[in-house]
Amino acid sequence: MAILYRAIWSDPASEDSAERFTRMKDHAWSWAHEGEVAQPLQDGPTSHPLRQGGTRAIAVRAFTTPEGVDAFELATEDASTTTTTIWSTTVRLLHGTDELTVLVENRMDSDIPTEEISRGRPRVVHHLLQESTAPTFGGSRVAGEVMPFPAAGVGVLTEVLASDDREMPVIVCTEPDGQDADTWGKTAEVIAKRSEGVALVVTLDRAATATLAEALGTNAVHSGGIRVYLPTPVTRWSEGRQHRFYSARRLHERREIVIDRVVDTVAELSTRRRMPRAFRVFSDPVLAAPVLEDGAASADVLAALREEWSELVDQAESDLQGLETERDALRSERDDAQEELASSIAHLNRLREVLREDGKEHLLFATEHDTGDTIPDTVEDIDEAITAAQGYLQEWLAVPDGARRDLAKLTTTSNASAWGNTTWRGLRALAGYARDRREGWEGGGFWQWCESGRPGTWPATVKKLSMTESDSVVHSSRHYDARLFPVEETLSSDGRIHMVAHLKIAEGGGNLAPRVYFLDDTGGATGKIHVGFVGPHYLVPNKSTN
Repeated sequence: MAILYRAIWSDPASEDSAERFTRMKDHAWSWAHEGEVAQPLQDGPTSHPLRQGGTRAIAVRAFTTPEGVDAFELATEDASTTTTTIWSTTVRLLHGTDELTVLVENRMDSDIPTEEISRGRPRVVHHLLQESTAPTFGGSRVAGEVMPFPAAGVGVLTEVLASDDREMPVIVCTEPDGQDADTWGKTAEVIAKRSEGVALVVTLDRAATATLAEALGTNAVHSGGIRVYLPTPVTRWSEGRQHRFYSARRLHERREIVIDRVVDTVAELSTRRRMPRAFRVFSDPVLAAPVLEDGAASADVLAALREEWSELVDQAESDLQGLETERDALRSERDDAQEELASSIAHLNRLREVLREDGKEHLLFATEHDTGDTIPDTVEDIDEAITAAQGYLQEWLAVPDGARRDLAKLTTTSNASAWGNTTWRGLRALAGYARDRREGWEGGGFWQWCESGRPGTWPATVKKLSMTESDSVVHSSRHYDARLFPVEETLSSDGRIHMVAHLKIAEGGGNLAPRVYFLDDTGGATGKIHVGFVGPHYLVPNKSTN
């Protein structure tokens, strides 16, 4: 059963916390019965006939933990008479001495994988948020209403976007210059209603939009557009591709589709939120077990059972988080590759048109395939990429045998071919830069060369290329010395030198993700790029990989 939506928030305790907890339970009970409550709240299973046909099964459970926390769970499952799709919603409430904690989760199970659905918060979220006084998730405020920011308040918005503690996506809707001047506010309200509990929706008038553009540059929102800022720090200099932008033109032409896409983005993101440990009480085997006779032996058995269960859950959640992180990284790499492929195809089509007009279109097809007597197009793995570089690129690239590090671990994974060909592309890009430098290109360093749009470049993004290391690496002798790599004695009398610039071959793959460290001596005595390390990330650790 797929999770479609998950809202989580905490509300500080107050004198009326017990009353608010009771009202929240009543709201959940009323929502489960579509507002038609004919009987008081009760534990156990019940059912309700749905107005649009079908039946809603309702299960209620309430208990108090040994620590004195009041727990309440209401779960519904809707079975329709016209489809096999099953919708389920779970509401969980915890009332402790310090805070009220709320979770609402929406799931769907369907036999039709292509079934179109419209995501959005269950109505009960709105009622529960209204009973909350200062709801937060992590370091972010949780709200359901649109928040307008004037130009004078944009500084506060940029601080929110740049915060490391922000765990809530921010959807920024801007006022258009002309068309749709009357509907943009309504669009923001619809988005806020459907994404209530899982995103903050902000509106900016024209003056505020201009102020944000001054502050964030290319990471801002154009007038009349909408941008979804994911919960990563956003500044003028940060990578902006992941924060999806929808132009005013697209919004004007496909308003409903854009709204769906925006809501889908934040709802999907909400399903990846880690379940707070406090909610484990609902699956605690001790609390779910039958009541045993009093006695030290029984208490010891239950305590051991709970400890073992908690350790297993911790390990499972840690493993899951690692897999989800790798999945997200691979998705990002896929999206980047698709974008780059589309750009390359467009470039190829333009080249073909120019050749056709000049009567030389045959040259394009004559060079389509690798003839076997030139630099190879592809390689089998990273080891072969290094061998190819040593054989074909040695005029511009120096790759000593000592640069190979733990490649056996990289050539035996399911990613061996992909990583090998990405490494081969990176080595060819370094050689291409060195060649262009020797032939007179003076537009800057390797990063600027990659940004120039010349053929054979490497992506100039923080996800794929770093020309330095963080202060925590440079100022740590252990980490910095891990970047002491072999070079020819022309560059260092002892044949070793520190290198910090590196290609990031992959984001996914965890500690195995390959890295290629290099030193730029294209303006020096050798006129080459020197590669000192090709191997897994764990051999060049930083603070985050400790």
